[in-house]
Amino acid sequence: MEISYSPANYSTITRTLILWLLSNLGGTLWLTLDFASERLEDYSIALMAGLMAALVSLAIVPLTVPYFTLMGTLRTGWSRRSVALLGVTLFFLLANQLLLRFVPVESLLGLLPLSAPYWAAAVATVLWLYGPAWQGTTRPVAGGVEGAC
Repeated sequence: MEISYSPANYSTITRTLILWLLSNLGGTLWLTLDFASERLEDYSIALMAGLMAALVSLAIVPLTVPYFTLMGTLRTGWSRRSVALLGVTLFFLLANQLLLRFVPVESLLGLLPLSAPYWAAAVATVLWLYGPAWQGTTRPVAGGVEGAC
């Protein structure tokens, strides 16, 4: 399967990278505030966890681009926002499975307090990216113009 790089695909790649960046920045900020609220010296632990999360999630970005590209072409009964939220949740679970291999945590429940801020930041980013403010933008498709991104 060959994916041509049309303006719609550039939009997908851009949105995927925005999602990656904002979810990592938001999750790391949340984790840093959480760690530093108890002991100020613990902020470096959160920053290292953020670096690990960014690296693991960056490895997953090449998998998410085809998902979001396919999401734009398939016609399901779901809104694009709902499908994006499903994708974010599925890729969050995949990233957690990868983190379990690299972090000395024994279960997914032990990893959740460290990774939940990243999921929350990703959900907030999806709600922003696929929200009503973006509904006015259109993108060209073969045979006409497609509405909301």
